[in-house]
Amino acid sequence: MSQINLKKNIVTSGSFRIVILILSFLISWISARYLGLTLKGEYSYLITLGGFIWMILDWGIFRSYPYLVRKYTDEVKTMFGWTILTMFLELLIFSCLGIVFLDFWSKLIGYPLTPAKMILLIMFISFNKAFMQLQAIYMGMDRILENSLAHFLSSAIFFVLLLIGYFALLEVDRINAVLVFTVAGLFGSVIYLVLRTKWTNWYKQLNFKLVKLFYSYGFRVFLSSLFIMLLIRADIVIIKHFLDFKEVGIYSMAAHIVDFIQIASNLVGGLLFVKLSDIDDDISKWLLLKKTLLLFFFFITLANLGFGLLGKFIMRIMFGIQFVPVYYVYFWLMPAVYGLSFGSLFNNYLNSKGFPIISIILPAVALVINIGLNLWLIPVMGINGAALSTSFSYFLWFILIVYFEQKDSQGKMLKYLLPTRKDIIDLCQETMADLKGLGEKFLHKTA
Repeated sequence: MSQINLKKNIVTSGSFRIVILILSFLISWISARYLGLTLKGEYSYLITLGGFIWMILDWGIFRSYPYLVRKYTDEVKTMFGWTILTMFLELLIFSCLGIVFLDFWSKLIGYPLTPAKMILLIMFISFNKAFMQLQAIYMGMDRILENSLAHFLSSAIFFVLLLIGYFALLEVDRINAVLVFTVAGLFGSVIYLVLRTKWTNWYKQLNFKLVKLFYSYGFRVFLSSLFIMLLIRADIVIIKHFLDFKEVGIYSMAAHIVDFIQIASNLVGGLLFVKLSDIDDDISKWLLLKKTLLLFFFFITLANLGFGLLGKFIMRIMFGIQFVPVYYVYFWLMPAVYGLSFGSLFNNYLNSKGFPIISIILPAVALVINIGLNLWLIPVMGINGAALSTSFSYFLWFILIVYFEQKDSQGKMLKYLLPTRKDIIDLCQETMADLKGLGEKFLHKTA
Protein backbone atom coordinates (compact mmCIF):
# COMPACT_ATOMS: atom_id res chain seq x y z
CA MET A 1 0.00 0.00 0.00
CA SER A 2 1.21 3.54 -0.80
CA GLN A 3 3.32 5.59 1.62
CA ILE A 4 1.36 7.97 3.87
CA ASN A 5 1.99 11.68 3.29
CA LEU A 6 0.99 12.99 6.72
CA LYS A 7 1.44 16.69 5.92
CA LYS A 8 -0.67 16.44 2.75
CA ASN A 9 -3.39 14.53 4.61
CA ILE A 10 -3.46 17.07 7.44
CA VAL A 11 -3.75 19.94 4.94
CA THR A 12 -6.54 18.15 3.03
CA SER A 13 -8.52 17.19 6.12
CA GLY A 14 -7.69 20.44 7.88
CA SER A 15 -9.20 22.47 5.04
CA PHE A 16 -12.46 20.58 5.37
CA ARG A 17 -12.35 20.64 9.17
CA ILE A 18 -12.23 24.43 9.17
CA VAL A 19 -15.51 24.46 7.24
CA ILE A 20 -16.90 21.67 9.44
CA LEU A 21 -15.88 23.61 12.53
CA ILE A 22 -17.83 26.64 11.28
CA LEU A 23 -20.84 24.45 10.48
CA SER A 24 -20.60 22.79 13.91
CA PHE A 25 -20.63 26.18 15.60
CA LEU A 26 -23.65 27.28 13.56
CA ILE A 27 -25.42 23.99 14.31
CA SER A 28 -24.71 24.38 18.02
CA TRP A 29 -25.91 27.98 17.96
CA ILE A 30 -29.12 27.39 15.99
CA SER A 31 -30.00 24.16 17.84
CA ALA A 32 -29.54 25.91 21.20
CA ARG A 33 -31.87 28.73 20.10
CA TYR A 34 -34.33 26.22 18.62
CA LEU A 35 -34.42 23.86 21.59
CA GLY A 36 -33.79 26.14 24.55
CA LEU A 37 -31.74 25.19 27.58
CA THR A 38 -33.85 22.33 28.97
CA LEU A 39 -34.57 20.61 25.64
CA LYS A 40 -30.89 21.06 24.72
CA GLY A 41 -30.08 19.12 27.89
CA GLU A 42 -32.54 16.35 26.96
CA TYR A 43 -31.11 16.09 23.44
CA SER A 44 -27.53 15.96 24.77
CA TYR A 45 -28.54 13.23 27.22
CA LEU A 46 -30.09 11.06 24.47
CA ILE A 47 -27.13 11.56 22.12
CA THR A 48 -24.73 10.70 24.95
CA LEU A 49 -26.58 7.45 25.66
CA GLY A 50 -26.63 6.69 21.92
CA GLY A 51 -22.87 7.26 21.82
CA PHE A 52 -22.33 4.75 24.63
CA ILE A 53 -24.48 2.15 22.87
CA TRP A 54 -22.93 2.40 19.39
CA MET A 55 -19.45 2.21 20.88
CA ILE A 56 -20.38 -1.01 22.70
CA LEU A 57 -21.83 -2.46 19.49
CA ASP A 58 -18.74 -1.39 17.54
CA TRP A 59 -16.45 -3.32 19.93
CA GLY A 60 -13.50 -1.11 18.99
CA ILE A 61 -13.55 -2.08 15.31
CA PHE A 62 -13.62 1.49 13.99
CA ARG A 63 -10.44 2.25 15.93
CA SER A 64 -8.66 -0.84 14.62
CA TYR A 65 -9.82 -0.64 10.97
CA PRO A 66 -7.10 1.85 9.83
CA TYR A 67 -4.45 -0.48 11.29
CA LEU A 68 -6.11 -3.59 9.79
CA VAL A 69 -6.49 -1.98 6.35
CA ARG A 70 -2.75 -1.26 6.31
CA LYS A 71 -1.88 -4.80 7.43
CA TYR A 72 -4.51 -6.81 5.48
CA THR A 73 -4.91 -4.91 2.23
CA ASP A 74 -6.64 -7.82 0.44
CA GLU A 75 -9.48 -8.00 2.96
CA VAL A 76 -10.85 -4.46 2.74
CA LYS A 77 -14.07 -5.67 1.08
CA THR A 78 -14.72 -7.95 4.04
CA MET A 79 -14.39 -4.98 6.41
CA PHE A 80 -16.74 -2.96 4.21
CA GLY A 81 -19.27 -5.77 3.86
CA TRP A 82 -19.35 -6.54 7.57
CA THR A 83 -20.03 -2.87 8.31
CA ILE A 84 -23.02 -2.76 5.94
CA LEU A 85 -24.40 -6.13 7.03
CA THR A 86 -24.31 -5.32 10.75
CA MET A 87 -25.93 -1.92 10.12
CA PHE A 88 -29.01 -3.53 8.58
CA LEU A 89 -29.18 -6.25 11.24
CA GLU A 90 -29.01 -3.66 14.03
CA LEU A 91 -31.78 -1.58 12.48
CA LEU A 92 -34.06 -4.61 12.21
CA ILE A 93 -33.37 -6.29 15.56
CA PHE A 94 -33.13 -3.21 17.78
CA SER A 95 -36.22 -1.58 16.27
CA CYS A 96 -38.27 -4.64 17.24
CA LEU A 97 -36.76 -4.86 20.73
CA GLY A 98 -37.08 -1.11 21.24
CA ILE A 99 -40.78 -0.90 20.44
CA VAL A 100 -41.79 -4.11 22.23
CA PHE A 101 -39.99 -3.15 25.47
CA LEU A 102 -40.47 0.62 25.19
CA ASP A 103 -41.66 1.13 28.79
CA PHE A 104 -38.74 -0.87 30.16
CA TRP A 105 -36.16 1.23 28.27
CA SER A 106 -37.87 4.45 29.37
CA LYS A 107 -37.64 3.45 33.02
CA LEU A 108 -34.06 2.22 32.60
CA ILE A 109 -32.72 5.53 31.29
CA GLY A 110 -35.09 7.76 33.25
CA TYR A 111 -36.54 9.45 30.17
CA PRO A 112 -40.04 9.13 28.60
CA LEU A 113 -39.31 7.60 25.20
CA THR A 114 -41.97 7.58 22.48
CA PRO A 115 -41.99 5.08 19.58
CA ALA A 116 -40.73 7.85 17.26
CA LYS A 117 -37.86 8.79 19.60
CA MET A 118 -36.92 5.13 20.01
CA ILE A 119 -36.75 4.52 16.25
CA LEU A 120 -34.78 7.72 15.67
CA LEU A 121 -32.35 6.85 18.47
CA ILE A 122 -31.81 3.37 16.98
CA MET A 123 -31.20 4.89 13.54
CA PHE A 124 -28.71 7.34 15.09
CA ILE A 125 -26.85 4.46 16.75
CA SER A 126 -26.70 2.24 13.64
CA PHE A 127 -25.90 4.98 11.11
CA ASN A 128 -23.32 6.60 13.38
CA LYS A 129 -21.55 3.28 13.91
CA ALA A 130 -21.55 2.52 10.17
CA PHE A 131 -20.35 6.05 9.37
CA MET A 132 -17.43 5.83 11.80
CA GLN A 133 -16.38 2.39 10.52
CA LEU A 134 -16.56 3.43 6.86
CA GLN A 135 -14.56 6.58 7.60
CA ALA A 136 -11.93 4.43 9.31
CA ILE A 137 -11.70 2.16 6.26
CA TYR A 138 -11.21 5.14 3.95
CA MET A 139 -8.59 6.57 6.29
CA GLY A 140 -6.70 3.28 6.26
CA MET A 141 -6.81 3.25 2.45
CA ASP A 142 -5.35 6.79 2.51
CA ARG A 143 -8.45 8.14 0.74
CA ILE A 144 -8.55 11.23 2.91
CA LEU A 145 -10.49 13.39 0.45
CA GLU A 146 -13.54 11.07 0.47
CA ASN A 147 -13.22 10.69 4.24
CA SER A 148 -13.31 14.46 4.66
CA LEU A 149 -16.13 14.98 2.15
CA ALA A 150 -18.29 12.48 4.03
CA HIS A 151 -17.76 14.32 7.31
CA PHE A 152 -18.56 17.62 5.60
CA LEU A 153 -21.69 16.14 3.99
CA SER A 154 -23.01 14.96 7.37
CA SER A 155 -22.62 18.43 8.89
CA ALA A 156 -23.95 20.23 5.80
CA ILE A 157 -27.15 18.16 5.61
CA PHE A 158 -27.72 18.60 9.35
CA PHE A 159 -27.18 22.36 9.07
CA VAL A 160 -29.50 22.89 6.08
CA LEU A 161 -32.33 20.85 7.64
CA LEU A 162 -31.87 22.56 11.01
CA LEU A 163 -32.03 25.98 9.36
CA ILE A 164 -35.28 25.03 7.61
CA GLY A 165 -36.68 23.58 10.83
CA TYR A 166 -35.79 26.69 12.82
CA PHE A 167 -38.13 28.80 10.67
CA ALA A 168 -40.72 26.26 9.50
CA LEU A 169 -41.07 23.53 12.17
CA LEU A 170 -42.31 25.42 15.21
CA GLU A 171 -45.36 23.40 16.29
CA VAL A 172 -43.66 19.99 16.42
CA ASP A 173 -41.74 17.86 18.90
CA ARG A 174 -38.46 19.74 18.56
CA ILE A 175 -36.27 16.95 19.94
CA ASN A 176 -37.73 14.59 17.33
CA ALA A 177 -37.06 17.19 14.65
CA VAL A 178 -33.38 17.62 15.63
CA LEU A 179 -32.97 13.83 15.85
CA VAL A 180 -34.35 13.56 12.29
CA PHE A 181 -31.84 16.17 11.11
CA THR A 182 -28.99 14.30 12.84
CA VAL A 183 -29.99 10.95 11.37
CA ALA A 184 -30.44 12.43 7.88
CA GLY A 185 -26.89 13.81 7.93
CA LEU A 186 -25.42 10.48 8.99
CA PHE A 187 -27.50 8.54 6.45
CA GLY A 188 -26.41 10.83 3.61
CA SER A 189 -22.75 10.35 4.52
CA VAL A 190 -23.09 6.57 4.74
CA ILE A 191 -24.70 6.47 1.29
CA TYR A 192 -21.90 8.64 -0.13
CA LEU A 193 -19.15 6.40 1.28
CA VAL A 194 -20.92 3.26 0.07
CA LEU A 195 -21.32 4.62 -3.47
CA ARG A 196 -17.72 5.87 -3.63
CA THR A 197 -16.34 2.34 -3.19
CA LYS A 198 -17.88 1.19 -6.50
CA TRP A 199 -17.74 -2.37 -5.12
CA THR A 200 -20.73 -4.14 -6.66
CA ASN A 201 -19.88 -7.68 -5.52
CA TRP A 202 -18.60 -7.10 -1.98
CA TYR A 203 -21.21 -9.48 -0.51
CA LYS A 204 -19.64 -12.35 -2.49
CA GLN A 205 -16.22 -11.78 -0.92
CA LEU A 206 -17.18 -11.73 2.76
CA ASN A 207 -14.61 -13.72 4.72
CA PHE A 208 -16.45 -14.56 7.94
CA LYS A 209 -13.39 -16.31 9.36
CA LEU A 210 -11.53 -13.02 9.21
CA VAL A 211 -14.32 -11.26 11.13
CA LYS A 212 -13.08 -13.03 14.27
CA LEU A 213 -9.72 -11.36 13.73
CA PHE A 214 -11.42 -7.95 13.56
CA TYR A 215 -12.98 -8.51 16.96
CA SER A 216 -9.84 -9.95 18.50
CA TYR A 217 -7.96 -6.82 17.44
CA GLY A 218 -10.92 -4.65 18.29
CA PHE A 219 -11.48 -5.95 21.84
CA ARG A 220 -8.58 -4.10 23.43
CA VAL A 221 -9.36 -1.01 21.39
CA PHE A 222 -13.02 -1.38 22.40
CA LEU A 223 -12.19 -1.33 26.09
CA SER A 224 -9.78 1.57 25.66
CA SER A 225 -12.25 3.55 23.51
CA LEU A 226 -15.15 2.77 25.85
CA PHE A 227 -13.25 3.96 28.90
CA ILE A 228 -12.17 7.11 27.05
CA MET A 229 -15.76 7.72 25.90
CA LEU A 230 -17.03 7.25 29.46
CA LEU A 231 -14.24 9.49 30.71
CA ILE A 232 -15.49 12.20 28.35
CA ARG A 233 -19.25 11.73 28.71
CA ALA A 234 -20.08 9.93 31.98
CA ASP A 235 -20.35 13.24 33.81
CA ILE A 236 -23.43 14.20 31.75
CA VAL A 237 -25.27 11.09 33.00
CA ILE A 238 -24.17 11.78 36.59
CA ILE A 239 -25.24 15.45 36.36
CA LYS A 240 -28.66 14.30 35.15
CA HIS A 241 -28.87 11.98 38.18
CA PHE A 242 -28.06 14.70 40.74
CA LEU A 243 -29.44 17.84 39.05
CA ASP A 244 -31.82 18.48 36.11
CA PHE A 245 -31.84 18.84 32.34
CA LYS A 246 -31.24 22.60 32.58
CA GLU A 247 -27.89 21.93 34.28
CA VAL A 248 -27.19 19.18 31.74
CA GLY A 249 -27.81 21.71 28.98
CA ILE A 250 -25.35 24.23 30.46
CA TYR A 251 -22.65 21.62 31.01
CA SER A 252 -23.15 19.97 27.62
CA MET A 253 -22.68 23.35 25.90
CA ALA A 254 -19.40 23.90 27.79
CA ALA A 255 -18.31 20.36 26.90
CA HIS A 256 -19.28 21.08 23.30
CA ILE A 257 -16.77 23.93 23.22
CA VAL A 258 -14.14 21.41 24.31
CA ASP A 259 -15.33 19.21 21.43
CA PHE A 260 -14.84 22.08 18.96
CA ILE A 261 -11.22 22.40 19.95
CA GLN A 262 -10.90 18.61 20.09
CA ILE A 263 -11.95 18.31 16.44
CA ALA A 264 -8.43 19.24 15.35
CA SER A 265 -6.91 16.75 17.79
CA ASN A 266 -9.17 13.95 16.54
CA LEU A 267 -8.27 14.82 12.96
CA VAL A 268 -4.51 14.81 13.48
CA GLY A 269 -4.69 11.89 15.92
CA GLY A 270 -6.45 9.65 13.42
CA LEU A 271 -4.07 10.55 10.60
CA LEU A 272 -1.10 10.27 12.96
CA PHE A 273 -2.20 6.75 13.96
CA VAL A 274 -2.13 5.59 10.33
CA LYS A 275 1.29 7.20 9.82
CA LEU A 276 2.75 5.81 13.07
CA SER A 277 1.52 2.31 12.16
CA ASP A 278 3.93 2.43 9.19
CA ILE A 279 6.92 3.53 11.33
CA ASP A 280 8.94 0.90 13.21
CA ASP A 281 11.56 3.19 14.76
CA ASP A 282 10.56 4.57 18.20
CA ILE A 283 12.77 7.66 17.92
CA SER A 284 11.10 8.67 14.64
CA LYS A 285 7.71 8.22 16.30
CA TRP A 286 8.71 10.39 19.27
CA LEU A 287 10.05 13.19 17.05
CA LEU A 288 6.85 13.21 14.99
CA LEU A 289 4.77 13.16 18.17
CA LYS A 290 6.78 16.06 19.64
CA LYS A 291 6.11 18.28 16.65
CA THR A 292 2.40 17.43 16.80
CA LEU A 293 2.12 18.08 20.55
CA LEU A 294 3.94 21.41 20.21
CA LEU A 295 1.62 22.51 17.43
CA PHE A 296 -1.42 21.62 19.53
CA PHE A 297 -0.14 23.41 22.59
CA PHE A 298 -0.06 26.70 20.68
CA PHE A 299 -3.41 26.02 18.99
CA ILE A 300 -5.22 25.18 22.25
CA THR A 301 -3.66 28.10 24.12
CA LEU A 302 -4.78 30.50 21.40
CA ALA A 303 -8.31 29.03 21.42
CA ASN A 304 -8.58 29.26 25.22
CA LEU A 305 -7.34 32.86 25.24
CA GLY A 306 -9.83 33.75 22.53
CA PHE A 307 -12.75 32.26 24.42
CA GLY A 308 -11.59 33.81 27.68
CA LEU A 309 -11.66 37.28 26.09
CA LEU A 310 -14.76 36.96 23.90
CA GLY A 311 -16.69 33.96 25.22
CA LYS A 312 -19.05 35.77 27.59
CA PHE A 313 -19.98 38.31 24.94
CA ILE A 314 -20.53 35.55 22.35
CA MET A 315 -22.71 33.48 24.69
CA ARG A 316 -24.90 36.47 25.60
CA ILE A 317 -25.35 37.85 22.08
CA MET A 318 -25.63 34.62 20.09
CA PHE A 319 -27.18 32.14 22.52
CA GLY A 320 -29.06 34.31 25.00
CA ILE A 321 -28.68 35.27 28.65
CA GLN A 322 -29.72 31.79 29.85
CA PHE A 323 -26.54 30.33 28.29
CA VAL A 324 -24.09 32.80 29.89
CA PRO A 325 -23.29 30.33 32.76
CA VAL A 326 -21.63 28.15 30.08
CA TYR A 327 -18.81 30.71 29.99
CA TYR A 328 -17.96 30.23 33.66
CA VAL A 329 -18.22 26.42 33.50
CA TYR A 330 -15.76 26.38 30.59
CA PHE A 331 -13.08 28.04 32.72
CA TRP A 332 -13.12 24.93 34.91
CA LEU A 333 -12.83 22.82 31.74
CA MET A 334 -9.86 24.67 30.19
CA PRO A 335 -7.24 22.26 31.62
CA ALA A 336 -9.37 19.40 30.28
CA VAL A 337 -8.77 20.60 26.71
CA TYR A 338 -5.01 20.12 27.10
CA GLY A 339 -5.34 16.79 28.89
CA LEU A 340 -7.86 15.36 26.42
CA SER A 341 -6.01 16.52 23.29
CA PHE A 342 -2.56 15.41 24.46
CA GLY A 343 -3.95 12.18 25.93
CA SER A 344 -5.76 11.35 22.68
CA LEU A 345 -2.62 11.92 20.61
CA PHE A 346 -0.54 9.77 22.96
CA ASN A 347 -3.21 7.09 22.96
CA ASN A 348 -2.99 6.89 19.15
CA TYR A 349 0.76 6.44 19.62
CA LEU A 350 0.10 3.53 22.01
CA ASN A 351 -2.38 1.97 19.57
CA SER A 352 0.17 2.19 16.74
CA LYS A 353 2.36 -0.17 18.80
CA GLY A 354 -0.26 -2.92 18.56
CA PHE A 355 -2.88 -1.86 21.15
CA PRO A 356 -0.97 -2.74 24.36
CA ILE A 357 -2.94 -3.65 27.50
CA ILE A 358 -1.80 -0.43 29.18
CA SER A 359 -4.00 1.53 26.71
CA ILE A 360 -6.96 -0.08 28.53
CA ILE A 361 -5.70 0.20 32.10
CA LEU A 362 -4.79 3.91 32.07
CA PRO A 363 -8.14 5.34 30.87
CA ALA A 364 -9.92 2.90 33.21
CA VAL A 365 -7.97 4.28 36.18
CA ALA A 366 -8.74 7.86 35.12
CA LEU A 367 -12.42 6.94 34.62
CA VAL A 368 -12.79 5.46 38.11
CA ILE A 369 -11.20 8.57 39.62
CA ASN A 370 -13.41 10.82 37.48
CA ILE A 371 -16.60 9.06 38.58
CA GLY A 372 -15.51 9.16 42.22
CA LEU A 373 -14.73 12.88 42.03
CA ASN A 374 -18.04 13.56 40.25
CA LEU A 375 -20.02 11.76 42.94
CA TRP A 376 -18.21 13.81 45.58
CA LEU A 377 -18.00 17.25 43.93
CA ILE A 378 -21.30 17.57 42.01
CA PRO A 379 -23.46 17.63 45.18
CA VAL A 380 -21.06 20.24 46.63
CA MET A 381 -20.16 22.42 43.62
CA GLY A 382 -22.82 21.54 41.04
CA ILE A 383 -21.73 21.47 37.40
CA ASN A 384 -18.50 23.30 38.30
CA GLY A 385 -17.61 20.21 40.33
CA ALA A 386 -18.17 18.03 37.27
CA ALA A 387 -15.91 20.30 35.21
CA LEU A 388 -13.18 20.23 37.88
CA SER A 389 -13.39 16.42 38.07
CA THR A 390 -13.11 16.17 34.30
CA SER A 391 -10.10 18.48 34.07
CA PHE A 392 -8.23 16.60 36.78
CA SER A 393 -9.03 13.18 35.27
CA TYR A 394 -8.07 14.13 31.71
CA PHE A 395 -4.73 15.52 32.83
CA LEU A 396 -4.12 12.46 35.01
CA TRP A 397 -4.75 10.21 32.00
CA PHE A 398 -2.18 12.12 29.93
CA ILE A 399 0.43 12.11 32.73
CA LEU A 400 -0.04 8.37 33.30
CA ILE A 401 0.56 7.62 29.60
CA VAL A 402 3.74 9.73 29.58
CA TYR A 403 4.97 8.07 32.79
CA PHE A 404 4.36 4.57 31.42
CA GLU A 405 6.05 5.27 28.08
CA GLN A 406 9.03 6.91 29.78
CA LYS A 407 9.43 3.85 31.98
CA ASP A 408 8.84 1.42 29.08
CA SER A 409 11.49 3.19 26.98
CA GLN A 410 13.99 2.90 29.87
CA GLY A 411 14.05 6.65 30.35
CA LYS A 412 14.74 7.53 26.70
CA MET A 413 11.44 9.01 25.46
CA LEU A 414 11.40 12.41 27.21
CA LYS A 415 14.86 13.17 25.85
CA TYR A 416 13.37 13.20 22.35
CA LEU A 417 9.90 14.46 23.30
CA LEU A 418 10.64 17.59 25.35
CA PRO A 419 10.72 20.63 23.01
CA THR A 420 13.69 22.97 22.77
CA ARG A 421 13.90 26.59 21.63
CA LYS A 422 15.13 25.35 18.25
CA ASP A 423 12.05 23.10 17.90
CA ILE A 424 9.76 26.10 18.45
CA ILE A 425 11.65 28.24 15.92
CA ASP A 426 11.68 25.41 13.35
CA LEU A 427 7.95 24.79 13.81
CA CYS A 428 7.15 28.49 13.34
CA GLN A 429 9.28 28.67 10.20
CA GLU A 430 7.78 25.48 8.79
CA THR A 431 4.24 26.67 9.53
CA MET A 432 4.87 30.04 7.87
CA ALA A 433 6.39 28.31 4.85
CA ASP A 434 3.36 25.99 4.56
CA LEU A 435 0.93 28.92 4.83
CA LYS A 436 2.91 30.85 2.23
CA GLY A 437 2.84 27.84 -0.09
CA LEU A 438 -0.92 27.45 0.33
CA GLY A 439 -1.40 31.15 -0.36
CA GLU A 440 0.65 30.96 -3.54
CA LYS A 441 -1.30 27.91 -4.74
CA PHE A 442 -4.59 29.69 -4.05
CA LEU A 443 -3.48 32.82 -5.93
CA HIS A 444 -2.23 30.68 -8.81
CA LYS A 445 -5.59 28.90 -9.10
CA THR A 446 -7.61 32.11 -8.92
CA ALA A 447 -5.36 34.00 -11.35
